Amino acid sequence: MKQLLNKLAAKALLFLLALGTGVGGFWATLFIFSQWDTLWTGVGYYSSNSCAQAMENRYLQAQELARLLQYQAWGAPLSYLDHQRISDLKSALDGSRTNFRFSVRHNDTGALLYDNLDDGAVIEGSVHTVTRGSVPVIYDEDDSHSKDYYVWNGEKQYYLLYVVLSDGTEQLLTPADAALAAQYGYTFTGYTWNYQLSQDSRLMYIELAIEYGVADPLTVEDEFWEGLEDFGEYARYLPALAILTVVLDAACVLLTLLLCKTAGRQADGSPAPLSRFDRIPLDLLLLLDAGAILLLLVGGAPLTTALNATGPATDLVVGLACISSGIGLCLLSLLLTLIVRVRAGHLWRNTLIRRLIFSLHALLRTISHSWPMTRRVIVLFLLYLLGSYLTNLTVILAPVYQGAVLWLVCRWAIQWRRVRQGTEEILGGDPAYKIDTRGMYVDLAQHARQLNDLGGTISQAVEERIRSERFRAELITNVSHDLKTPLTSILNYVDLMKKRPIDDPQAQSYLEVLSRKSQRLKKLTEDLVEASKASTGTLTVRLERLGLVQLVQQALGEFEDRFALSDLKVVAEYPEREVWVLADGHQLWRVIDNLLSNCNKYTLEGTRIYLGISSRDGQGVFVVKNISRQQLNIPPRQLMERFVRGDSSRATEGSGLGLSIARSLTELQHGTFVIDIDGDLFKVTVSIPLAPDPEPPQE
Repeated sequence: MKQLLNKLAAKALLFLLALGTGVGGFWATLFIFSQWDTLWTGVGYYSSNSCAQAMENRYLQAQELARLLQYQAWGAPLSYLDHQRISDLKSALDGSRTNFRFSVRHNDTGALLYDNLDDGAVIEGSVHTVTRGSVPVIYDEDDSHSKDYYVWNGEKQYYLLYVVLSDGTEQLLTPADAALAAQYGYTFTGYTWNYQLSQDSRLMYIELAIEYGVADPLTVEDEFWEGLEDFGEYARYLPALAILTVVLDAACVLLTLLLCKTAGRQADGSPAPLSRFDRIPLDLLLLLDAGAILLLLVGGAPLTTALNATGPATDLVVGLACISSGIGLCLLSLLLTLIVRVRAGHLWRNTLIRRLIFSLHALLRTISHSWPMTRRVIVLFLLYLLGSYLTNLTVILAPVYQGAVLWLVCRWAIQWRRVRQGTEEILGGDPAYKIDTRGMYVDLAQHARQLNDLGGTISQAVEERIRSERFRAELITNVSHDLKTPLTSILNYVDLMKKRPIDDPQAQSYLEVLSRKSQRLKKLTEDLVEASKASTGTLTVRLERLGLVQLVQQALGEFEDRFALSDLKVVAEYPEREVWVLADGHQLWRVIDNLLSNCNKYTLEGTRIYLGISSRDGQGVFVVKNISRQQLNIPPRQLMERFVRGDSSRATEGSGLGLSIARSLTELQHGTFVIDIDGDLFKVTVSIPLAPDPEPPQE
């Protein structure tokens, strides 16, 4: 589960889910709190926004009907359309067609002008809640045209002036049209419109009082009836929406916790390297996030207002979702990068303020370090004296200051000991050792870096030498391999020519020389390949328990005839018990074969070859001694190098690789190969680790 959560795709999915549930839970929580009264206190339909909106529409119709009825009562000339409008409004506001109830009375006298209540009913007993309003009506009998105005005190406090011109056209004027309204005698006071009377005018003015409300219970299927049904459905789903809100909020918290737990972790749970986003300075990131959130809030407010006024509800929802998603993205990404920085230890280190402080500190250090060391010591001593003088003025600061100075001196001593220990490690044979210079004083750190560079130079020289040796071995192997193909052809053709009848004896001698030299070249090539493989350690070695005495005796059996031809006598000394060694049978056989072959080539005729086998110090030891035919005028170490032979005249057959190959094969089996020369006495000692005793069979 942890590996799954640490994968990049899973983190991205968790991030999107946390962002989505967070945005959805935020708006759902706001909505639930806005509907708190409906959800928990049982407020019904009559207090809902739906009922208020429908009642406002009906109230506007009742106002219009009241004004027209008052004009009719004054005997004002009404058009056919006005009479038709009165009929339509009475029909629409009839108590049998709407649940809206109202009554219109003169504000001064209380005389009833119109209502849609049942006979004998009063407004207080017919509606759920009584709401009161007023309608001002004005009429000028002396003017050739009538004027009517009303004030709409809605949510936007928007004021209109309705003017009927003499030609019968209608015009709506706003406070911005004050110049045009003044032509008809109207001025706007900031709250309502006033009419300036002329000397011969006869103005008729009255203010009507309206009481209105919604019937309780509802009796007619109208917009209030439909609103009640919709409200019932809406209220029914409010508890489920509240539960969904809790689920969204809980999911957001859980997903955020999972993101925080996996932040800064790779798929295998190891710390992840910092991304480019996490490397942005923290203080700069905080400023960018604050600016982005402020831009979303300031720039999104006019957009949502415009969408709410002109666009459909879906556009408003999409706009709010985009703004809140942007804010949530900024906050969630900031939270995760804070956790990553804390875990990586980069919370404070990756800030612009810290960089500024350290830049100033580095500048001061550069200025101080440019002085010679002697001058710095003098300045530090003078500062110490000054600090001692100032702190001695108070009893409390003096020990604190001296303790701080002592701590700095002890810190210098500890760092010097670290440098000295590192020097001992490098001189002791570990040139790759690096002295830790973190937190060191400048002079000590510079000295430590110089020692580290010295160790690195030594390591580089050793690596170059090893690389050169490896290159030389690979070169020998490649050249030997390239020589094998033409050499094989030469040998094959020489063999074919020997099988052909050739009468000339001189040609036969030539073929014998070609055959002999080709065989020698073949042996040299094979020895080159073997020497290269042995020195580079590419040969496969299978260590097993072997009897050293038995192996030597078998080898002597194969060389018995050749020793007899060379008039050599073997004197062998074997132990009473078999010497069991841990070695590779094939490779150890080649070592013994090389030594005996070397004895056969270079031992003085008529002398003896001494062989000895023993065991000491956990090693099986095989010793070969013989008298050299030629004068040995080279040191033993040089004799074991490649292409070096005991016969300086190089008159005998041989490649000079036998001893080198034998030594490499012995070392591959964790043994040692040592040559000793005393005058013409040639001695080789081969030591192979003894094999452990076999475990007794279990019964």
